[in-house]
Amino acid sequence: MKLADDHQDMPVIQRRKSVWELLKDPVFLQFLAIIKTYKWYYAGVIGAQIALTGVALLFAETSRRLFDQVPNIPDRNLLIILSAFSVTTVLQLAFTFLYNWLNSALNESVVFEMRRKILNHLQRLPLSFHESHHSSNSFNIMYSELEIAKNFIVFDVQRLIALPVSFLFVGIYLMSVHPILGAIAISIGPLQLLSNLVHKSKFKQAAEMQSRATRGVFFTIGETLHGVREIKSNQMEPIIDERMADIQTKGVAYNVLLTKLSTIRGIAKEIPGRVGYIAGVGVGAYMMASGSIGPGGLVAFITLLDKVAEPFNVLVDTINNLQRSISGARRLFDVMDMEEENVKDGIALPDGSPSIRYEGVAFRYAEESNAIRGISFEVPAGTSIALVGPSGSGKSTVVKLLHRFYEPQEGTIRLDGIPLKEYSIASLRERMALVSQDIYIFDGTVAENIAAGRPEAAYEDIERAAKLAQAYDFIAALPKGFDSAIGERGIKLSHGQKQRLSIARAILRNASILVMDEPTSALDVDTESSFQKDLGQWASSCTKIIIAHRLSTIRDADYILFIDKGEIIESGTMNQLIEKNGRFRRYWEKQGAFPAATR
Repeated sequence: MKLADDHQDMPVIQRRKSVWELLKDPVFLQFLAIIKTYKWYYAGVIGAQIALTGVALLFAETSRRLFDQVPNIPDRNLLIILSAFSVTTVLQLAFTFLYNWLNSALNESVVFEMRRKILNHLQRLPLSFHESHHSSNSFNIMYSELEIAKNFIVFDVQRLIALPVSFLFVGIYLMSVHPILGAIAISIGPLQLLSNLVHKSKFKQAAEMQSRATRGVFFTIGETLHGVREIKSNQMEPIIDERMADIQTKGVAYNVLLTKLSTIRGIAKEIPGRVGYIAGVGVGAYMMASGSIGPGGLVAFITLLDKVAEPFNVLVDTINNLQRSISGARRLFDVMDMEEENVKDGIALPDGSPSIRYEGVAFRYAEESNAIRGISFEVPAGTSIALVGPSGSGKSTVVKLLHRFYEPQEGTIRLDGIPLKEYSIASLRERMALVSQDIYIFDGTVAENIAAGRPEAAYEDIERAAKLAQAYDFIAALPKGFDSAIGERGIKLSHGQKQRLSIARAILRNASILVMDEPTSALDVDTESSFQKDLGQWASSCTKIIIAHRLSTIRDADYILFIDKGEIIESGTMNQLIEKNGRFRRYWEKQGAFPAATR
């Protein structure tokens, strides 16, 4: 089992975006618009940061006055200075608490807002996106890549606003203490910006590889947890462990390299500060010896040196963060740039079961041969049609086009004579119910799963749907009946029980169009027989499309299409197809039925 890159990478743009292009990206600007929603949090956090700078200036000035007057400081002045220190301490604690509190609230609020935006966008993307990209990529977007954007929007934005103000105030203050010391302090920050050029290309390359290793971890974990039953039954644990070991080896190497480069860049960033400190202390000591400044001036310089360099440090860190995660940010923005399904435009599907007509419909998935070609058939309102044929023949594609999960490349699908694309997707899917062979059960109660498509349904309606789906007896036997929790993906239920819940879910929707894709594949013969009988009650007025390999499922279908390799090979009623003695007849005979068994 080789980890393929295809499963790890989201679609990316052809030309790599620079840092500044990313900052101007429309999606990034949408994220920045979140600031408007939480503007008062931002104002509070930035205000607290500026207030802390003011407290630092007060502390520095108080220290300068103290050291300029010792050892012969008058008692009254000492009392005032000690009082100022006390006030400074109280203010620092108060503003630190305020900053941490507001910053935490801002961080959590923005994270949830961004995560909600991304999730809403992902679920509104066409089904083609989700079928062609591994789910671990979406999880990676929701967590790892989200952290990239969040760190900039929450922390870097506020600091980029507050710290220049702090730099201005501190710089003016130090220049007032002594112009030479002020000039030394102010020059440190710009020199630190140059550290960003150290190993720039190597740093970006290592960051890209480290990000790839992280995506590999997400992919492997997702695959393992979703397929743990198959892994255990096929004794694949050593293979998974070997895969994780390979990813770990590469991941550790990339992280070590990234740490090495980060350390080198960090040292390069520290050098101007250390040199500036030594120069400032040396010059200050010389001026103090010559009487140009007092001891307090040198103390103020040492106290505020980090404050005046901090805005440039933040700028360097911000650029490094963007460089380190530029590939992740690009994937996030590319996915968020993808066009969502337009589910609202179009006319509403009227009440009543519609007729369905396919006219020369052809479709192929990207870079594949035609899934279906030249498909034409009609289903009169309130009747049923069965699609039969070998696996991969195109049956499921036919109904995917009806749901408008995909659009046909040729031909037209009509409902009541009107082209399908003229109906709004929302009204179309609202009137359809699907019983799929790929059953998905949500982590919740039985009642919540049955009512998934109609959460406002009354308890009596849920119970009725369960009875019609032949699910009531096993539900009643559960510890809490309809209120029983059934675990992630319905792990506490058998496959047949999950299929019956899926059928109950479709019944409850009370839809005009019913699509059943292998609806009884996991049911025993008796349960299937009862289901077929009840189907005539609750779905008698629906227009029905049934996909089946078990031909007993389609005994009562009004019309049958035998599809192979994307084309209709045979069509007619069951009796007509059996009498024809063709492909359908051979399917029928292989399942142990006899022509006399037809209705």
